[in-house]
Amino acid sequence: MELNKHRFHIIKNFSYALHGLLEVYRNESSFRIEVYVFLTLLLCIAFSPMPFLHKGILSTSMLIPLAAELANSAIERTVDLVTMKYDPKAKAAKDAGSALVFVSFIITGLIWFWTIFSVFFD
Repeated sequence: MELNKHRFHIIKNFSYALHGLLEVYRNESSFRIEVYVFLTLLLCIAFSPMPFLHKGILSTSMLIPLAAELANSAIERTVDLVTMKYDPKAKAAKDAGSALVFVSFIITGLIWFWTIFSVFFD
């Protein structure tokens, strides 16, 4: 069985990734909202009077929910490709993707809490 896989080409791979980002951005309102929140918080972090390392930790941690949302979108599209009918297994897969996003927010919240806590109470 031959896989549907092309040879590695950095420009093509970058364009596939960019196309995927744009497709999710255009079609997923939750991803758009998260991008707007990310940009807003990034501006707040940039102008805050905290050490550079803490700014880096906070801004990098905000990429976790974006990555989780991309994975969730991939799961949802794959499930929809397989079946559009209600199926408990399809629901479980989609719910697991949503749980991934939820856990990513918890992780990011904890990173923010401990980072800000260390800035003010260290």
